[in-house]
Amino acid sequence: MADYSIVIPVYNEENVIGGVLDELGKPPGCREIIVVDDGSTDRTAERVRCRKATLLSHPRNRGYGAALKTGVRSVSTEYVVFFDADGQHRLKDLLCLTEVMESSDLVIGARNRDPFEDGWRRLGRKILGAFVNWLVREKVPDFNSGLRAFRTEAFRSCLHLFPDGFSLSTTSTVALYKMGYRVRAVPIEVNPRSGRRSSVRIFRDSLNVLMLIVNLTVLFEPLRFFLPPALFSMAASVIYFALYCLWVRVHVTASMVLLFITGLLIFFLGVVCEQISSVRRELNRR
Repeated sequence: MADYSIVIPVYNEENVIGGVLDELGKPPGCREIIVVDDGSTDRTAERVRCRKATLLSHPRNRGYGAALKTGVRSVSTEYVVFFDADGQHRLKDLLCLTEVMESSDLVIGARNRDPFEDGWRRLGRKILGAFVNWLVREKVPDFNSGLRAFRTEAFRSCLHLFPDGFSLSTTSTVALYKMGYRVRAVPIEVNPRSGRRSSVRIFRDSLNVLMLIVNLTVLFEPLRFFLPPALFSMAASVIYFALYCLWVRVHVTASMVLLFITGLLIFFLGVVCEQISSVRRELNRR
């Protein structure tokens, strides 16, 4: 088994992080456990210092994704495992991921179903999951699981694409699929969440989810984003011309021309963005 590092992002989890670290201990093959304190205002840092773990700290709260990126920048192993600090993940599931990670660039700990997830969050996850499946053109078992193992170089190669918020999990999944990396899933189970309640709120974050969908589409499949409005604009121009000829007279108005040219411009903008996206993916592969 290859050596790996464990990165645990944490924010105000003083009541839980000690137990999580004690349960982890020093798993087989683990060279280091790195806890990234994302600007906690409680005694989280004190709890970590009492254990055999490396503590990295942000002076202010920057987000879940920022904490993970800070952790990955500091690891020295070929593989890195993300492990949440809320007590949901289990050591035996982590070991299942590490057993197969050498044959993959990303191993996702796939939850068949989280029995502790509320209905609204589950609905939002299904909607976003359907979009992710459409974008990568295959079934993704669990696109935003917090337990996952990366080949460190694969994660770092896409680091500039990843956001600082909770959407890093989704973005990293889509990025590695679209970049042609080897992705596989391993079934896991989850425990009830301990400590503070999740800071993710389905209504508060609905706009963020929408922007995530737009950003991922433009980043990896831009033509699929630009083509529908382009076709709509050109079709509207043709329909407008046909109706005008039928009810008024045969004539091309300025608004018809404007609609059609707008559609063409959107289409060619999509073509240019598609070429940029393809070049970026090719450079990343090299």
